[in-house]
Amino acid sequence: MKKVPNRLKESKKIGLFGGTFDPVHTGHLIIAETMCEQAGLDVILFIPSARPPHKHHELMFDATQRFNMLSDAIKGNQNFLVSDIEMKREGPSYTIDTIREIKAGLPVETELTFIVGRDNLYELEMWKTPYDIIEECTILVADRICDQKRDIPDWLKTKVQIVKVPLIEISSSEIRQRIRDGKSIRYMVPDVVVQEVQNLKL
Repeated sequence: MKKVPNRLKESKKIGLFGGTFDPVHTGHLIIAETMCEQAGLDVILFIPSARPPHKHHELMFDATQRFNMLSDAIKGNQNFLVSDIEMKREGPSYTIDTIREIKAGLPVETELTFIVGRDNLYELEMWKTPYDIIEECTILVADRICDQKRDIPDWLKTKVQIVKVPLIEISSSEIRQRIRDGKSIRYMVPDVVVQEVQNLKL
C-alpha cells in the first residue's frame, strides 16, 4: 500500500475482510463487529475486489460504486476501514498479493488475520498459493450455526481460529434480485446504501 492510514499502522491486530460486497449489507457489518469483539481485533480492513477471479456472475455494481457504498456504510465506526488496494491493481485480484502488499506497509510486529466464511474455508486450497497465505496470516472463520460442518484439513488446523457469529439470513445475491424486482431492501442494508442504490436508478 502506497499510503497506509495511521489507524492501520498503529493497530497491533488487523482483520482483512475481502469480498465483492455487491452490495455491502447488514450481515457483513455484524460479522465484522463480532470478529472485532471475539478475536480481539483493533481494526477490520474491508477490501472490495475489483475483478474477483472466482466470481463468475455479472456484478451489479462497479468497483467504484461498491467502494463508495462500503465507505459510507462504515462511517462512524473507528474500528472499520476500507481499502481500494485491489481496485488499483490491474488484472485479477488474488488474496496472497493483497496480503503481502498490505503487510509490506505495516510494522513487522503487526498480526494479520484474514476473515472467511466457513464454506470458503473448504475452498481455500483452490486459491492461488494457499500455503503461502497461511504463512502470512491466521485465518479467522466466521462460523454460523447453519453452516455445514466438515473436518478442517490437517494443513490448515494450526492456522485457523473459529469465531461464532450470529445467524444472519441476508445475502448480496438476494439483495440484487430484490433490486431487479423493484422490491424494498430497507433494513437489509444500511440506510445510506438504500439511498445510494435509489440514486443510481437501476
